[in-house]
Amino acid sequence: MTAWTGRLEDPPLLTGEASYLADALTARASSGPGPPAGRAWERVRVVRSEIAHGTWRATRLSADAPAAIADAVTVLGLDAFAALPRRVPIVWHLGDQTHDHSVVADPHVRYVGQPVGLVIGPDDATLADAADWVEVTIDPLPPIAAVDAALAPDAPVLHDDRPDNVLCTFFAGADLDEVEAALAGADHVVEATLDIGRLAGAPMEGRGLAARVTGGGLLDDGATRLEVVTSTQAPHAVRDALAEVLGRPRRDLRVRALDVGGGFGVKDHPHDDELLVAAAALLTGRALVWTEDRNESLSVTTQARDERHRVRLGLDADGRFVALALDSVRNGGAHFAIFGGGPLFACLGMAPGPYDVGVYGARGRVVATTTVPTAAYRGFGQTQAAYVRERIIDLAAAELGVDPVELRLRNMIPPDAQPWASPAGLVYDNGDYAAGLRAARDMAATWPAAPDDGKLRGVGYCSYVQMAGVGPSTVNALIGLSIGGYETAKVRIDPDGLVELDLGTVPQGQGHATSFARIVADGLGIDRRRVRLRRPDTDRSPYSPYGTAASRSMAVGGAALVRATDDLAGRLRRLAADELEAAEVDIDLVGGEARVRGGGGAVSIERLAERAWRGRALPAGDPPGLDSEVVHDPESCTFSFGTHVCRVAVDPDTGVTTIERYHVVQDCGTVIEPVIVEGQTHGAIAQGAGAALVEEVRFDADANPLTASFASYLVPDAGFLPPVTIEQTVTPSPFTPGGMKGIGEGGTNGAFAAVCNAVAAAAATADPGAAARLTDAPLSPERVWKALRQSRTPQNSTTRR
Repeated sequence: MTAWTGRLEDPPLLTGEASYLADALTARASSGPGPPAGRAWERVRVVRSEIAHGTWRATRLSADAPAAIADAVTVLGLDAFAALPRRVPIVWHLGDQTHDHSVVADPHVRYVGQPVGLVIGPDDATLADAADWVEVTIDPLPPIAAVDAALAPDAPVLHDDRPDNVLCTFFAGADLDEVEAALAGADHVVEATLDIGRLAGAPMEGRGLAARVTGGGLLDDGATRLEVVTSTQAPHAVRDALAEVLGRPRRDLRVRALDVGGGFGVKDHPHDDELLVAAAALLTGRALVWTEDRNESLSVTTQARDERHRVRLGLDADGRFVALALDSVRNGGAHFAIFGGGPLFACLGMAPGPYDVGVYGARGRVVATTTVPTAAYRGFGQTQAAYVRERIIDLAAAELGVDPVELRLRNMIPPDAQPWASPAGLVYDNGDYAAGLRAARDMAATWPAAPDDGKLRGVGYCSYVQMAGVGPSTVNALIGLSIGGYETAKVRIDPDGLVELDLGTVPQGQGHATSFARIVADGLGIDRRRVRLRRPDTDRSPYSPYGTAASRSMAVGGAALVRATDDLAGRLRRLAADELEAAEVDIDLVGGEARVRGGGGAVSIERLAERAWRGRALPAGDPPGLDSEVVHDPESCTFSFGTHVCRVAVDPDTGVTTIERYHVVQDCGTVIEPVIVEGQTHGAIAQGAGAALVEEVRFDADANPLTASFASYLVPDAGFLPPVTIEQTVTPSPFTPGGMKGIGEGGTNGAFAAVCNAVAAAAATADPGAAARLTDAPLSPERVWKALRQSRTPQNSTTRR
């Protein structure tokens, strides 16, 4: 058999040997949590509100329930959790927003699907039978499905401390009066109001949690411990939230992650239902497992976006940008999730993108409605920033009669002007943005001519800068983010020369085992298959404030790993220099050996490791063993960048859009593993393009979800995208050991706007006014079809002076 040479994590994933949360119920999942001796796992069903707004009174099993059901199940209403001492923390504080929300203390129901109790039973079939006998009493109140209704003067108040239903208001950039003055002096002002639809994360594996109580605390003081295994991006964030809600010390809480089947932001924190399941395990002493079904995943797990942006771009007579203004509103849903208004804050912070926009200012508001809370999603606001900016640039180019690529190039920040102080308050590190745009344009020029088949065709661009590797901790504090921005790497070479890695980040398809192994293998001169990344476990893994989010696993966690590997490589060289009687600077680590340059002898890594662990005659200052632990708190965020270009075909009779060609020029700093970068880009493009054309969460007027299955919530399938070509340039980060910048969200940030711009360009070939009417994303067939048939009066406007 040929040895596997692909991604290190692939064999178990491809052969059915992976261990996901649901496998914790089977004997095969030896790495899963076991129930107490003699006890089986019991299943949990979350009881949910069937109305969007009301006051909860009771959740109980009907007195008429059959005895077989009454004997088999336990029903816990919210009153069973009344002793929970704390509320769920919100870690990003913007303006005067609230810093937490209650899981159980507030009987106010604010969305369909809100947890109002649990049912515990031996198996799913029993829980399904019991569902018909569970009674929920809720006094109904008027629902509010949309932002406009929530802002109306007579709207019901959803939070007593927010009588206007505005959860928070914040600003970015210059004073708004200064922006208005700059717009007043512009030769041209182009304005648009752009609506961005709501999304569901829809990972392959839904959320879930298994929890059990065990005896004995870490300090052997006899305290009980709560052990949790959950499908999460951030085990330490789960533990921190549990400690807050349950009022327990962190030492008596253990959180682990097995294989995780996708996250995309919806697993970056524990949700209310997960916290209730963990609390129920602690309160009852029973071993409990809950996994959400697809209906729950699409209709009650936190969602994303649902924003309206009024954007104005001012230009001078030569087409130079002189001012950019945004007034943005986000539907926050029932209450804040853990990152509060952070996604909209990030959108406003990155709205200027790779351009010198002149004076920039923005206002953001997050508004409460009786819908599912909106939270993090791949791109975390930066996708919306790119879309709003790149759409208004295309509209401006059409109004001024100039090529949209030339208008971009005219206003791009040149590489010799960097570091660049953005008017939004960020400092970009480095990069040649215009070179990437020119390369994308050159590639598009080589595409074969489209067939003469009656379809409308258009080419769309998006150039973006992506803030990645989020940190440093001091900057987080300045912007109201109450968690650190550092990561820690632990590397251990055992006496046999095998290497174990521990980091606090969690892979969910990003290929951490492969990429991290490459860093260590290259740094130590060993085969990457001798490197093993251990599963995240809060009892062992170093603390990670974020977990895996914000394109920071490689830029921050990888940077810590580079430093730890360099430390161990230096110690190996010193050992080898002593053993081989050579100068340390002449020692190369290659092929599993430490070799003297020029053929002066060699010694195996295994022999050096054994010597280090025996502590025999070590170089001065080096301790026994071969362990290194490094905390990396980045000096600055990093800034990846790129340009996406695509060509679409629009059927004028149906409005259906087909993406025909797609090319990316991108730069994420040093590339550790090209296949991982390409895979991340392909997946992210699918998500960005899906949001541009088909994905949308919808509610009816009473805030009931209408898209609770894949029959109504559409996602890209295998035939959705054409082959994607990628050009990778490398501009190493000056702030990251190793030069990495982060790539996980870049494809999403570029694809959404590029596809929307292409559809608008195609529509404009039939009716120039149609492009200006395509202001509601996703650009579904219905919306495109209607735009092609509406009157030619555009919804956007331009003022010429």
